[in-house]
Amino acid sequence: MTKINIADRKKGIILDVTKKLIVQYGYAKTTLDDIAGALGIKKSSLYYYYKNKEDIIYEVMMREKSLYLKCIKEALEIEGSTLDKVLSYERAKENYLKESISPFDLTVSQFIEIKKSIKDIFKNIECDEKQLLAEVISNGIKKNELKKCSKDRVAETIINISEAIRLKEFHNSETQRMKESDFDKVREQIEEIINLIFDGIKKQ
Repeated sequence: MTKINIADRKKGIILDVTKKLIVQYGYAKTTLDDIAGALGIKKSSLYYYYKNKEDIIYEVMMREKSLYLKCIKEALEIEGSTLDKVLSYERAKENYLKESISPFDLTVSQFIEIKKSIKDIFKNIECDEKQLLAEVISNGIKKNELKKCSKDRVAETIINISEAIRLKEFHNSETQRMKESDFDKVREQIEEIINLIFDGIKKQ
């Protein structure tokens, strides 16, 4: 194994451990000492790979962003109508979130705190997501499935509504534990709204 492969492997381990600590304790409370302690190394050893905590967090999020966008892109590329593709995207999005948080005992407040702490990165992910979704809407218009409309506005509306429904369910959850939220209920509500949106923009 080359030095580059060894370094990449060690960086991967650092990122995996950092992700677990952020989910458990939140962004603000996770320190380089915590990361080094969980890895069983000295904090100074981390500086060989990263300049500071922010660099580690950024790479954790960029890795998650890449996996997430790959997941929803594949969902949007299925065979079927534009509506089929958008519903497939929402299901993939829901499954990704569910699988990402299921190993952790994450509370709603921890989830929101993480999103606020790295809101710029989340905004960047949302921008790329909107672009992918808008492209599918645009193709639907070209195929004469949908009426002429603002592809960006439709994409943004779908994303905003699904996010609002998801957060409402998380807030209303009696347990306040993310992994115990009713994901099926959320998916059904989101799919109902998406169907209503498409009722308004699909060609009769």
